Amino acid sequence: MAEMHMNDFDKIVQDFFKNYQDRKMKKWQGFFLSDHTMAINKDKQKRSVQHPVKKTMNIEDISLLLLKAYGNHRIVHLQIKVMNSDDQLPADICGFVNGYSEDGIIVDGQKIALEDINNVSVD
Repeated sequence: MAEMHMNDFDKIVQDFFKNYQDRKMKKWQGFFLSDHTMAINKDKQKRSVQHPVKKTMNIEDISLLLLKAYGNHRIVHLQIKVMNSDDQLPADICGFVNGYSEDGIIVDGQKIALEDINNVSVD
């Protein structure tokens, strides 16, 4: 009787797959769409943040503050003058001054020209 029951089950499965049409990617689109939408919203939110322009400092004051921060191992916050692709100021670069190069400074491994710095603050 168990064998006959298995045959009935096999027949049901065969009938199901005979008429079954896989929707392929359509069945997954809801998942991809929600993940994609969430990523787009995060990116849009990041882009909508406006960073106010801080007081412009001269190169001598910038150099002096950076040298003090380097000597005392303090965290610096640098506002860069260069606008991003959305014509907005990027977020401040924060970190320790790792050293100097011939045309700028190195903050957390990122080389920055002194002429590109608008403002410096030290924690």
